[in-house]
Amino acid sequence: MKVVIIGAGMSGLSAAFLLNRQGIDVEVLESCDVIGGASHSFEWSGHMCDWSTHRLFTTNEHVLQQLESLVPMNRIERTSAIMLGGKWMHDPIDVTQICARFPNKTLSIPWDYITRPRNLPETSFQNYVYAKFGKSLSDFMFSPYTVKMFGIQPDEITVEWARKKIRIASPLDVIRQGSKKKFNYFYYPKENGWGAIPDAMYSEIKDKVIKQATVTGLEVEKNQIKSVVYEKDGEIHKATGDIVISTLELTKLCKMLDFDTPLRYRAVSAVYLKVNRPQVTPNHWIYYMDGDIAINRLCEFKNFDPKMGPADTTVVCAEVTDNHYPNLVDKVIGDLELTGVLKKEEVIDSTIITRDCAYAVYYCNYEKDVDEARQFIGKFNNLHSLGRAAQYEHMEIDDCFSSAMQLVKELTSSQEVPEVEKKKRSDLSIEPLVANIVVANTINDESVECIKSLLDSNYGQTKTAIVLPPSATELEQLIKTAFEEVEILKRPEDMGIPAAFNIGANWASKQEADFVFFSLANNIVDSEAITAMTNVAQRDPEAGILTPKILSFDNKDTIWSIGTQFRKFPPAIKTIGAGQKDSSKFNEKLDIEFAVSSGLFVKMEVFEKIGLFDPGYQFYYEDMDFSKRAKDAGFRIRYVPEAKMYHKTKNETRDAEFFRIWGESFSRYYRRHKKPLFLTWSVHLLYLLTREALTGNAGHVAELYKGAFKGVHHNISEPPKLGDEFIDVKL
Repeated sequence: MKVVIIGAGMSGLSAAFLLNRQGIDVEVLESCDVIGGASHSFEWSGHMCDWSTHRLFTTNEHVLQQLESLVPMNRIERTSAIMLGGKWMHDPIDVTQICARFPNKTLSIPWDYITRPRNLPETSFQNYVYAKFGKSLSDFMFSPYTVKMFGIQPDEITVEWARKKIRIASPLDVIRQGSKKKFNYFYYPKENGWGAIPDAMYSEIKDKVIKQATVTGLEVEKNQIKSVVYEKDGEIHKATGDIVISTLELTKLCKMLDFDTPLRYRAVSAVYLKVNRPQVTPNHWIYYMDGDIAINRLCEFKNFDPKMGPADTTVVCAEVTDNHYPNLVDKVIGDLELTGVLKKEEVIDSTIITRDCAYAVYYCNYEKDVDEARQFIGKFNNLHSLGRAAQYEHMEIDDCFSSAMQLVKELTSSQEVPEVEKKKRSDLSIEPLVANIVVANTINDESVECIKSLLDSNYGQTKTAIVLPPSATELEQLIKTAFEEVEILKRPEDMGIPAAFNIGANWASKQEADFVFFSLANNIVDSEAITAMTNVAQRDPEAGILTPKILSFDNKDTIWSIGTQFRKFPPAIKTIGAGQKDSSKFNEKLDIEFAVSSGLFVKMEVFEKIGLFDPGYQFYYEDMDFSKRAKDAGFRIRYVPEAKMYHKTKNETRDAEFFRIWGESFSRYYRRHKKPLFLTWSVHLLYLLTREALTGNAGHVAELYKGAFKGVHHNISEPPKLGDEFIDVKL
């Protein structure tokens, strides 16, 4: 197999490097005379400089280890500052700082927060921040920087950007949690800047890279890319391969294939100033929030590595997206002088390097246009898009390398050359491996139908397993006969859903899956559901758990659940949308409080960070417990309306044992997550007992109370870690 890669930036080089290590022939076409793209470093005016400002912070230990094996790196404690309203602020910023430094905002910010329009539809960045924080704080703090970055107004920017970047629910949460949502350290190469990483990969494959080779077109034959046409030294050449990986801008690739798309990018100018003093500030980054300041961010390279330049001078780099000024260098120097960072006479040299397509512009409903472009490109079964511009995603160095690893894993899982007849595959640029875990019930036909629906998915990179109790011998034989590709896993007879999920998660980890989709057997999963959830998970690295739109199997236009939320008083777990007709109001992506165990799509990183499900639950509250621990660890829980699943409702017997287990789960959850325990547990249990007594379950109230009391006295240990095998320990 031979792979042709367009572009020798971080993503293209990563793919080429990893494929070459697998013994696969690669050819890389790079239009410039330097490699690394936006991640390259260069020498200028006696200093080593990076292009613009970057960061390397990842919770993916495998990616970090891979990068550190390429280039030795230092772990550096982050130092940064914020310029807001012409005043210096600590980073992370909080409301108390703003009110203290700006007395004229002391009344307006709290008042606007109290009177904020909470019910604004979440259709744009502006609506989101107005509904969460009120107009004063939003217009002063959040909107100007975002407008400067994208070049469009707040009501034109997608709500997804706000959900990703503004992770707090109220000004009080800013005070309590500000630092929790920020990274306080990062990694940086010990020598030669960010460019050391692509340089290290290039050193192994330099004979595979053709520089100054400008791709001018693609030759297509029978839904395959037959050759990549490029110009070098005034001559036209053709590169042929079995697979083509493009790191070109998505818009440019579409244009080469005669497809029009409204997607667009924002240019970034990196303005470099050599300053005649050893250090300008002690900060790694300075963020300029105000709209009248041209600079987005400022970095100083010697603060990352003192060896980047001589001792008596330094270089600062200003990232500018609003670069319409007739003399951008003068504007940047003026802004820095205005904010007291430096004096004009200290600047002894300057230069500008501009990249035309540095930031994808995230306008409202841009996802629809990206999906349409991907759907078109997906028709070419040997063509893959990889990287920040190609995937139309905000990606850092570690994200680029991680995406390349996923794509290489997909391509090398079977090194057969793709046939002209398209194999089963979604339209996504990269298909990470998804492990489907089905937890069987006592109805054999339901388990078979659930597995069949998963195997009929349009998503190609999946492995499927079913978790059975030892007594399900007939179903085991049925599955072995009908589905040779399905793995059969065993769980203890008397253990609940969480224990079954844990067995599945451990199996998925051994398969090196990136995501795990858990489904109870009484579900039918739509063929596009896995693709839809993977798509959202790839776009949003902070999305740890995703849940589909779960509809009733018997009434397919009726919502069964899209998640749950906790009502504080009177206390209750409320199922969102239950029994309501499916309508447009359920077609918006949402952050939800809790996902439901009937259908859970979980990023493997969540298990690595918080552990597995708590097997101390039999049923009830196990999904809330897992969701709460994931949210506390900084992950988002998202509802994906494009992903549909149909739930077959069972007539459950709510006997004495049911109420006892319910009570035990209630107490277990409250002991772990509710404070103050005695007050919340007592009040909420009293309400629960009263409600059940008044709704026809008076005969079981005693068992519910016994279970709750027993649950208070159960031992509660930390949930098992990923990889921990099941140990049968009775409570």
